[in-house]
Amino acid sequence: MKKIFCIILITALFAILFLVSSVLAQSSEIKILLDNNPLETVIPSVIENDRLFVSARNVVEALGGRITWFPALKLMTININSRTARLVIDEPSLEIDKKVIPLEMPARIIDNRVMIPLEVIKIIAEVDIKWDNQAKTLFVDTIRPYLLKVRSYSYPDKTRVVIDLSEKTEFRADKLINPDRIFIDIMGSIAKLEDTSKQIQIDDGTIKTVRTAKFNEEITRVVFDLYQEVRYELFSLIEPDRVVIDIFKSGEGADITKTLPVPAKPEEKLISKPEIIGKRVVIIDPGHGGKDPGAIGPTRLKESEVTLGISLYLEKLLKNADIPAYLTRDKDEFIYLEDRTNFANQKNGFVFVSIHVNSVLNHRPSAAGIETFLLSSKYIGASARDVADRENRASRAHPEVDTDLALIIGDLEESANIKYSFDLADIIQKKLVEYLKLENRGIKQAPFVVLKGANMAAVIVEVGFISNPKEEELLKTNKFRENAAQALFEAIKYYIENTPDNGE
Repeated sequence: MKKIFCIILITALFAILFLVSSVLAQSSEIKILLDNNPLETVIPSVIENDRLFVSARNVVEALGGRITWFPALKLMTININSRTARLVIDEPSLEIDKKVIPLEMPARIIDNRVMIPLEVIKIIAEVDIKWDNQAKTLFVDTIRPYLLKVRSYSYPDKTRVVIDLSEKTEFRADKLINPDRIFIDIMGSIAKLEDTSKQIQIDDGTIKTVRTAKFNEEITRVVFDLYQEVRYELFSLIEPDRVVIDIFKSGEGADITKTLPVPAKPEEKLISKPEIIGKRVVIIDPGHGGKDPGAIGPTRLKESEVTLGISLYLEKLLKNADIPAYLTRDKDEFIYLEDRTNFANQKNGFVFVSIHVNSVLNHRPSAAGIETFLLSSKYIGASARDVADRENRASRAHPEVDTDLALIIGDLEESANIKYSFDLADIIQKKLVEYLKLENRGIKQAPFVVLKGANMAAVIVEVGFISNPKEEELLKTNKFRENAAQALFEAIKYYIENTPDNGE
């Protein structure tokens, strides 16, 4: 009897080992190509029951999306392409744009990793997906605007070139010299462009040739080889979508080279670039104040004094550039964190920047540098918890501020532009490091009260350590504060000018 039991046990163990090795073999063989480029995956894909599961974080982040994971609820939110999707582990459905879509297979936790079936990628992202079972390769191709055709028309005073597109997309133009030429960079792919359109010979005395080629992974460049330096006008039209450039013969056209709308033909609809400067509001939040001085340096310098100084400089720079700006406080007064966010929403802010200086616990004066924070339900990055705890003390709810997970989820849902905060944080961090020449401590995340519920791109910047004697001396100086304000101004202005309306 014991012998039979041992045989059965050994047989079962071999079966389990064979199954595990089979799955591992499948996982190690699977490759993912994103736009024909190998995707480096830390977490291997898995085939179960003839269904392919991929790492949610690997694929979504490679496609430009962001994931927030709430382990207590087994809930995952995915922000991608201005859309928000929600998945619950083992639930065969997906909520996206407030619609519930049934799934053939639910998201799973496999080997302590959140894995999603291919159909989720197809639903949430604008991609074409192809699975080659024989090669064990997944092909993921992003669907982007592409060039259809390039057409030209010669007139007595100008040459018009029309670039037909599959859909509206961003573009820009500039001049080059030696030899003279103009180029237009168009976001998209030339995959659909016919060979006859990749190089067009014009030779009309204004343009020699028009050449089209892939500039990089994101940009298609159209180059106009010229006989001499010329003036041009650039605009876009819709139905169908196209970019039009009028290149004037020598001595003709406008006084300066420019990109602007021109009168459209009756049957054409014109898209003009919106004048966004002066319409997008910036909210500047000087951290702390009044009974809350914030961190205090070795020589008793107050954080609240430094942040107000930088903020006043920044406000002046923005207003001089005709960018409307509001301060949550313009003097040494105490304001609850929630009231700062409410103020920003009431002013219909487009950007919210809360200015702080850093400090460390345990009297470590060596800590130094710049870091930028944005909202998250969890602490991401070294020291994120310490910074969030210190900055959240001026909340009405402190110290219970980060204990209610449902509240955090609600606040994240209310923050309509949470994904854009990553872009803003990246620009600000780079500019501050460039201007202030301090250590780059990177971008981090934590559940900051002052950012929760802000219906705009919102970040907290920590411009140096007041607990560091060397950096405290810098923070005292007007020069340092002016440089910090200049860096923030340039970053905010760049963000405002380069962020399209409604994320489109």
